[in-house]
Amino acid sequence: MTSTGKMLTSLCIYLFLLYATAVLLYPVIFTREYSFCVKQDNLHQTYPYFNKLASSLHKGYLPTWDANTSGGKSFVGEIQPGIFYPLNILWCFLFGSASGISVYYIDLLTALHFLICLIGMYKAARTFLLPSFPAIATALIFTFTGAVAARAGGQTGIFFGLTLLPWSVYFTARYYMDRRHKKFLLFSGLVAGLEILAGHMQPFFHTMIINGIIILFFEFKDRRTWKAFLVASGINFSLLLVLAFIVTLPQLYYSSQYLSDVYRSVGPGGILAAPGGKVPLDIYTHRHIINLYNLPNLLGQDFTKPEDDNIIYMGILPLLLFILYLVRHRRLTLSPAHAAITRLLLIILAVGTVCVLGYLTFIPFILHQLPFVSVVRQLGRYMILISFSASLLAGLGIAYISQIKEWLFQHHTKVKLYVLAFLGINALYWIIVQSNVIPIAVSIPFLCCFLFLIAGMKMKKITEITVLAIAVISIDLYVNKPSYSPIDNEFYADRYYGRNRIIDSLEHTYGQYRVAFDMSNYAFERRNLGNMYNIQTTWGYSATYNKEYLDFINTDPRPDSETGDLLNIRYIISDKTQGAGFVLKDSIEGMKLYEKKNYYPRMYWQHQLGMPGPAIEAANKGTIRQTAYSDLYQRIEIDCPARDTLIISENSYPGWKCFDNRKEIPIRPAKIKNYPPLFRSVVLDKGHHIVEFRYNKVFYWF
Repeated sequence: MTSTGKMLTSLCIYLFLLYATAVLLYPVIFTREYSFCVKQDNLHQTYPYFNKLASSLHKGYLPTWDANTSGGKSFVGEIQPGIFYPLNILWCFLFGSASGISVYYIDLLTALHFLICLIGMYKAARTFLLPSFPAIATALIFTFTGAVAARAGGQTGIFFGLTLLPWSVYFTARYYMDRRHKKFLLFSGLVAGLEILAGHMQPFFHTMIINGIIILFFEFKDRRTWKAFLVASGINFSLLLVLAFIVTLPQLYYSSQYLSDVYRSVGPGGILAAPGGKVPLDIYTHRHIINLYNLPNLLGQDFTKPEDDNIIYMGILPLLLFILYLVRHRRLTLSPAHAAITRLLLIILAVGTVCVLGYLTFIPFILHQLPFVSVVRQLGRYMILISFSASLLAGLGIAYISQIKEWLFQHHTKVKLYVLAFLGINALYWIIVQSNVIPIAVSIPFLCCFLFLIAGMKMKKITEITVLAIAVISIDLYVNKPSYSPIDNEFYADRYYGRNRIIDSLEHTYGQYRVAFDMSNYAFERRNLGNMYNIQTTWGYSATYNKEYLDFINTDPRPDSETGDLLNIRYIISDKTQGAGFVLKDSIEGMKLYEKKNYYPRMYWQHQLGMPGPAIEAANKGTIRQTAYSDLYQRIEIDCPARDTLIISENSYPGWKCFDNRKEIPIRPAKIKNYPPLFRSVVLDKGHHIVEFRYNKVFYWF
């Protein structure tokens, strides 16, 4: 084939991948009847985080600090907001505004990552020397089934990272398959770093496992001496790590500071790991795992779903091809390259299987002792190793379908034909009569699989069989849709966070008072409301909690306690009736706004501790004036009658600097009774002061 012909063929394949993405995500992209932002972390984190990022960027700053949730916290310390991920920044610039970003554009970004994954997996399969059509099938299976597609509807930070996994593996494999140019290892490390910036460590961790296995496999295969093998493997793996480290440097700078002093949510019911502490062994080994009773999930996407969307469904025909190739590969006439790649994929499959089902062995006890490894607390998430290897093995099954077909139908051909015809008719019966018992999403893939086998018996040309296989897989994907949800429900993000008059009134209190939630229906506690609007809340929704803040609030978490007063809580959003210490200010369906009768103002003098909050406000009126307030900057004009300590109900977190009349002065943790130190305090002499608080802008230019 000429170079022009190859270019046209490649163009047609990429256009098909684009078309497949558009068709499979049609209800999201075109009709807008479905969305990825309806449930789990996408509702409570992704949508608010993107709005925070878009609003901040269009106001001229990168939101490294979040003044609006959890009493003020490092916004970038947790990786999930993904504020250094280039695509997030570009997307928010292009489609966001100072008011935020529409959920539709977040859905489009999610759809774009499906396409990124599809093309990446196709290129990875081609690098592993799969022919074009089997490579297309491999890409469709990996991208639109299993753990990858399931993550899109619940945790886009993980999903974005997983969609980059094939690209990193592609570059590592390309290094060994294409004259060992070091640039490919550098590209692999760069992409692996982007996985972290996309919003989670887990995709990076599992990508590096796959890359590490590939490096060890090829270096061992080509070894001259053991020393040369170890040195070459170490150098190549180190190159990946170094590039990943450089790319993620700004994120790691903030995260290393933040994560060293936080409680981490690790289990149901608010189970927390202490700063630097490990996930409890029982949770590590027995939560979010794939149990043996989840295995029927292989036969239907909604059958016995594993916890936390660790879906193992890969499609009926792909599962059959995977099993047939696994059983028969030793007796097939494989090319030497495919024989080696099969061994490599079986190693990845074995590692993934041992980790996923590790709770049946002693393996988790070893993993739990390894630094960093125990941070990836869900054994079920190692399923991505199985998805990756199984997709490629199914693709190899298509590549060698003619040999598999000959073996499968070499004896008792008519009997097998009659059996397949019976099974096909029975599957048709499921569709027509038993659709209430057996879902269409199960019966149609089975019917198509049986028809494929019947048609394959008669087909002679490999191209015809592989095209038919792609068609059957596409039908399966169409009826087993990715994890988007209908928008016609109360948890659709735009509706869930919709503006109302309570939000309008609370925005007038920004920088002055905080808001607490006291909801009996936890599902409607809009925990990250502060990332959507100029409202400051005492809580948020995240996987970690600043230690000093949580220690302080846990001394007495009731909103009407002295702890609540010191936290500057003046308003309560609730769905129930509050006590005598509250005044009902407004009420809409499912939500009431109460005002506390007592509270401390945002700023006050130390000698005023113990006074009623309204009396403090009256005494300081005109002498303490807040003239500017944002995430990274606060400005206060003060007329100080005598030397005193000003207490500010803001988190005294490393990185904040204070300037008094443009001269830097120290910030000290405020001493309030026996409470854990949390708030800022500064000592001021008598006279007029312009006090400014600024958050550091290290790596701001990123």
